[in-house]
Amino acid sequence: MKVLIGEFVMSPYGGIAAYVTEIIKGFKSLGCDVDLFRLSPSKITQKAYDAKCAELKSGDYKYKSSSGFEYDANVGYWCNSIEGYMLPPSNRIPVYEEGALEQWHKLADTADIVLWNFLPTHNRAWEGKNGQPFDYWYKFFDLPSSVSQVYIVHDISPDKRNTYLSVLKDKILFLAVAHLVGYKCCENIGIPRSLLLNPRFLDEKKSPATPMKSREVDFFAGHIFKPVKHLEEYIRAIPYINAKKQHTCWLAGAGIEQNYMTAPVKIKPRYICSKTYDPDLDPALEGKVTIWNRALECGMEYFGLLSVSQVSDVLDNAKFAIDPQYSPYGSLHGRTHINGFIIEALVHGTYPVIRDYRGITPESLTVEDPIFDVMEKIAIPWDATPKQFAQMLKDALRMDPEKYLADTDHNYKVALELFNARANAEEIIRICKGGKKYVNKHLECGEDSPEVQKSTNKMMEEFFHIPLPLKWENK
Repeated sequence: MKVLIGEFVMSPYGGIAAYVTEIIKGFKSLGCDVDLFRLSPSKITQKAYDAKCAELKSGDYKYKSSSGFEYDANVGYWCNSIEGYMLPPSNRIPVYEEGALEQWHKLADTADIVLWNFLPTHNRAWEGKNGQPFDYWYKFFDLPSSVSQVYIVHDISPDKRNTYLSVLKDKILFLAVAHLVGYKCCENIGIPRSLLLNPRFLDEKKSPATPMKSREVDFFAGHIFKPVKHLEEYIRAIPYINAKKQHTCWLAGAGIEQNYMTAPVKIKPRYICSKTYDPDLDPALEGKVTIWNRALECGMEYFGLLSVSQVSDVLDNAKFAIDPQYSPYGSLHGRTHINGFIIEALVHGTYPVIRDYRGITPESLTVEDPIFDVMEKIAIPWDATPKQFAQMLKDALRMDPEKYLADTDHNYKVALELFNARANAEEIIRICKGGKKYVNKHLECGEDSPEVQKSTNKMMEEFFHIPLPLKWENK
């Protein structure tokens, strides 16, 4: 069976890099032929591609964005969590070039399954070229009926960010939703869906649980820096954890918010020490120092952008993995967000530290979240002060050693059951073989909400200049 996985180019790629890496392993373990594709606004030559590969192989990077790349032997391409997979001209199709659709069909028409990660977004890159709008992007989905197309929902709020996905309901067989919150949000999109949680390819015979005392790094957070991650809250807590520099507080990742935190001038006010965000702050520090520099002075160690395997190596040696993310909209559907970093923690025997969304909104007080309930974790309230955040982490270091070991072993068993790449690949194949008849009988299907309909019409007709309804050539 031939499986293609790819997207319209999106940056930063984030945790999707690990998702793709692991689901590839799942499909390959079932004997599938797997390859990747990217639909890009820009063109790359074979010479430029070869030069970039040589640069990455040598380790002599010309650009900061080249850090964190590693070679994925499963498919033979380089990848990092900012740019995603770097593909050769045969698999990276420049959509504005003449013959792009023909090149795409040559690659995709013989596939059995095409898995999509991203649509073109409301971004200048997708406005079109030379005054011509990108009013034909949907035609890349106009594949023969012999090709089963599946859209992977990585976002926790697809009914807010990817509403125009609904125009593809005649072409997308089903949505493979990676998060529980996202699954519930898909009630507002009229395409059948299946909950196939963010996968990892796991060894069922080996538990990664090891004693806390054998793990040298106390706290580790490795993420793309974006507003919803709220990494500033971990950073603000570090001076309260580590005033005497007795603990290891590690941080890794890159992104626009990290640039804002470390900018030499015009730093965003929320990244400067202030009682507005830290009520226990020493008044002498008010407006005088950035939260980044204060954390560095208190022993925070920053490692830049790490590769997927480097993050895994750190987690093998870390006691606690920290994800400070919270979201008011996400709180309508779940108690927390279990993202790829926390799943990595579960499979490496690292104790997860997450946020509890309860109380962000009135609806969040009664929301049910079975994944939150089944996992052993440190759940920090979304509105904890930096000092309260730090105290919960310090208390965690005093956890009973037997509880730590039992809990991390339990979490690995949870991961085996819920986040299994081979099982996900098997389910995708099974649903695709069953086709529309199976999907209509067994999968839940939402309905386009008025908000989704309004947003879709605006995006398609005003940004892409595409009249609705769409007209398809391949039935």
